[in-house]
Amino acid sequence: MRGFAAFVALCAIAPLVHGVMQSLKARLQGRPGPSPLQPYRDLAKLWQKETLVPGEGMQLFALAPGFALGSALTLAAAVVWAGHARPPLIDVVALIFVMALGRAAVATAALEVGSSFTGMAAARDAAFSVVVEPALLFLLLGGAAAGSGTGVEGLTPDRFDAASVTAITAAFLTVLAEAGRIPFDTHDTHYELTMIHEGLSLEYSGSSLALLHAAAYVRQASLFILVGFLVPPIAGWWTPAAVAGVIAVVVPIVENAYAKARLFAVPQLLASALVLAVAAVALRFPGLWPR
Repeated sequence: MRGFAAFVALCAIAPLVHGVMQSLKARLQGRPGPSPLQPYRDLAKLWQKETLVPGEGMQLFALAPGFALGSALTLAAAVVWAGHARPPLIDVVALIFVMALGRAAVATAALEVGSSFTGMAAARDAAFSVVVEPALLFLLLGGAAAGSGTGVEGLTPDRFDAASVTAITAAFLTVLAEAGRIPFDTHDTHYELTMIHEGLSLEYSGSSLALLHAAAYVRQASLFILVGFLVPPIAGWWTPAAVAGVIAVVVPIVENAYAKARLFAVPQLLASALVLAVAAVALRFPGLWPR
């Protein structure tokens, strides 16, 4: 029951996490900004609107938001139940495949529409995911090498070392990319020639768009907690949830300090995250670095 309550709590506060980040970012820029509760209002408004379909016979277009939300909820359940499942049941490799399923469904649905902008966004998302997903997989496998297997609950290392610092740096870059944050992407504009994640949902409306937004909120909060598993405990209070709270504050600061990278510079940043993730795994092999 504790695990289920934590799962419900995570899904309930995920829009609030996004709202707080947007509000903090606006404050740092000297603007009043939206209320932290604005995501809840947006979801309620979208749910009451009519859902429009670009054409006939687009089954995948209608099903993709459900796939995306199901993938996000699975990720949320994995990070929540990691501390409650006995024996451990959550495997990091299977978790990456579940996350990729939601991404593939939305990208394929964007191609089904036939719009040039959604197709361009789908192509970019698929190209960048070739680097993002291996980086995330190496990060989780590196954490498993420091822990006790490929379960999420075994990712946390005992203490800080060079491998931990490298993994945390790579994880932060990877989460920025997965959540569509600066310098990889931005939620503050709908400029078609540069956006990636927002371009995938251009043709959606009503309840379908609400499902996509809810999936993005839950996925983002779950990824923050997943990074928390890679951070060694400090003084007994440094839990994954505490790390997620710190990341939710640091991300708006980073977005305020940096501009969105040029599209052709994004693969270089993602490649840096992949190299750091591989390095974190290599440092944890026996004999290469003292643990």
